[in-house]
Amino acid sequence: MDLTNGFAFTCPFKTNSGNKALENLPVELAGLNAFKPLIITSRPLAGCRAISTLKNAFGDSGMTLGIFDGVTETADLSVVEQIRDIFVKGQYDSIIALGGGVVVDVAKIVNLAVSQKVADARQLSPATAIRDPLGPFIVIPTAAATGMETSKYAFLQGKSFVSVHLMPDLVILDPRLTRAKDGKAVAEAGFAAFGRILEADIAPDRNPLMHAYAFTALRFLRENLADAVNKRCNKKASLAVANAVAMSGCVISNTDQNVLHRLGQVFQKIVHVHPGMIIGMCLHPFLDDCMKKDSSLIASLLLPLGGDDKYAAMPEAGRAGEALRDIYEFSYEIYRSLKGKIPRTITEAGIQQYLMNDVMDIINQEPDGAYLRTMIDRVGGGSIKA
Repeated sequence: MDLTNGFAFTCPFKTNSGNKALENLPVELAGLNAFKPLIITSRPLAGCRAISTLKNAFGDSGMTLGIFDGVTETADLSVVEQIRDIFVKGQYDSIIALGGGVVVDVAKIVNLAVSQKVADARQLSPATAIRDPLGPFIVIPTAAATGMETSKYAFLQGKSFVSVHLMPDLVILDPRLTRAKDGKAVAEAGFAAFGRILEADIAPDRNPLMHAYAFTALRFLRENLADAVNKRCNKKASLAVANAVAMSGCVISNTDQNVLHRLGQVFQKIVHVHPGMIIGMCLHPFLDDCMKKDSSLIASLLLPLGGDDKYAAMPEAGRAGEALRDIYEFSYEIYRSLKGKIPRTITEAGIQQYLMNDVMDIINQEPDGAYLRTMIDRVGGGSIKA
């Protein structure tokens, strides 16, 4: 790592992780000088059990709770305005986002609206200046998390809001909420986090703090994702994956190296598939390209993925190839265990041609659109037209 030009790393949120982590929530809120939170969630997306578990965690705290559980996949700024109105009229003082994906995106923008005291949230846009810290904001991810919940990004109806002030103050990871009903959801979240973190960690401009986050998260995923996919009752494995997914949001917020991330986001926006599905597809060709550019960066991955003993025993010249083999074996194991539930190519995914045309329209507008297009062609599994 070259530190001569200095570096910056931002991760403003505190993480509480472990058994009954939710029960500390009233104390954490009080520490933020918040006593009347509004919970933003979705019954279909987060689940009724998750909502009741969160409510029960407040016990006899004496705090007054509000709940808006009507967020849907099609939520837009009109929904944000509806929740903003509820927040203001109910005189709430903080926001808790329970769930993942669009639930947290909506909650981030609601927090922006109420903190800046806008008259109508529907007037918010990506150009809205976010210069100061926002109000108390807590994220409680469930199995529906994509990894972007802890990031500086919020995406809603084609609009992208970006600011470190959108990141939460506190993230709570409780094993009662992180276990998924099916292995596919776990694998997609894991692949999304794995690809984003891996790409950041082999970037030439990585810094020590980013590497520390990436190292821990990659090892969590390597050691636990297969168990979390195959044994969904395994609390240890599911919680480790949830921690890695949450850490990926912080990592992606501190890097501009995001080819895999951008590909995942485009397909999520246009095709409405989990970004982890696309990131998993593109992982191998992307790494092959990185290997040709600078194998030393790939070699560094052997330590978090293969472990200390394997790294020390492997001659320096063989570390890059061994790291790639480890990654390929790891991903193949996940795909095999799911028996085709996650497609390996665009063709297998059955994505309609008119949607692929829309994807390509966006890709072609990117500065590195030619390379992104090549990446998609390589995972197409068939002909992909412009």
